Amino acid sequence: MLKQFRFTRNRASLGYRVLDRQDPNTCYGIAWHHRDGSDWVAEYPGHTPGNGGGIPGFASREQAARFLYRYRRPQPSGRP
Repeated sequence: MLKQFRFTRNRASLGYRVLDRQDPNTCYGIAWHHRDGSDWVAEYPGHTPGNGGGIPGFASREQAARFLYRYRRPQPSGRP
């Protein structure tokens, strides 16, 4: 699930929080796109979005979101 937001410092950038479908409190990271750029960036949680970090080069926000979900999916604890 993607949830749209605007950056507080850089209002030109548009971002999407990549959230778990069953538990919206679980965030896998942020997929963001700058108006001046042509690529989407996948950024893991804990980094400051829009500061040049992350993994650039995705053609769409869906591809960036899938990457974050697939490679940082939380592990189940095994508890009922």
